[in-house]
Amino acid sequence: MIRRVLFLFAILSFASVSFASTASVVWMTITPGARPNGMGEAFTALADDATASYWNPAGLAFIDSTRQEITLQHSNWLPQLADDLYYEFLGYAKYLEGWGGIGGNITFMSMGEQLETTSEGIELGTFYSYGVALTGSFGTEVAPGVSVGLGLKFIYDHLYYKDEGKGTSFAADLGVLYHVPMDEMGLGNIGQLNLAACLSNLGPNVSYGGNTDNNPLPRTIRTGLAYIPFDSHLTRLRVTADYSKLLTNVDDGFGTEFKENKWGAGAEFWYYDLLALRAGYIHDTEGISTIQGPTFGAGLQYSGFQLDMAFIPVEENLQGSGKYNSKYSLSVRF
Repeated sequence: MIRRVLFLFAILSFASVSFASTASVVWMTITPGARPNGMGEAFTALADDATASYWNPAGLAFIDSTRQEITLQHSNWLPQLADDLYYEFLGYAKYLEGWGGIGGNITFMSMGEQLETTSEGIELGTFYSYGVALTGSFGTEVAPGVSVGLGLKFIYDHLYYKDEGKGTSFAADLGVLYHVPMDEMGLGNIGQLNLAACLSNLGPNVSYGGNTDNNPLPRTIRTGLAYIPFDSHLTRLRVTADYSKLLTNVDDGFGTEFKENKWGAGAEFWYYDLLALRAGYIHDTEGISTIQGPTFGAGLQYSGFQLDMAFIPVEENLQGSGKYNSKYSLSVRF
């Protein structure tokens, strides 16, 4: 069983070597869910709610089989720069007995109102830029404790009102999740350990007015682990860690590539299925500016409704306007 899981991990890892360029539609790398964000943006090996279609579609195979879930999120994106930059996420998950879990999400990114000018600086008017991605996902258990998942998505990027500013593409997400059988391995009742990996946004370059040159998707590989030492009606604790790498510019040399990555770790503690406290740490060196620092979050659950909030660090060159951005999400289970 362990060899089978390691083989699946190897397939996901080796698939990364053929990708190299500068990514477009980078808004697709924004992580949804105030809950995962409060845990250091580390959720690949957990992926047990309506955001699973983003983090790891294989997690849909192990979601709660007694009910379905919808998650809504709204967050301002770089409020230090403008007030019309915002991110919206709608996620869904449902378990189908005998099949696995299905899910999906709609992502909307507002890039705000832009001013159009001539080369001489004469103002011509304004236009609106935005991006939309639609995803459908499925995850199923292929062996005891082992699941695989597939997500298919359509992407539309509206940067400018003329054809050369409108881009489209499609992509796939591939994921694997393994619940390590601790008891069968002779480790006793010491909790649950999950291992996971996911390849995201695998697809052709974005086509802007028929031109696909230098417009690759933000193809990403993520690996993660999650440890659940105890899980009861009274208290629950989850500890997670993720490592991710954008599969762009991978020809910069090993030293540079090793430094350009993103990792995070965090924990979530639930009391009486009512109140959750979360904390974590994130370190991201893949952008122009480094993002690093602690994350914080909390959740309140009652009668099928769950409200979550998170505070995550912003880029170092924007911290003069505040060190944290906030995210809020509402989940409904029925």
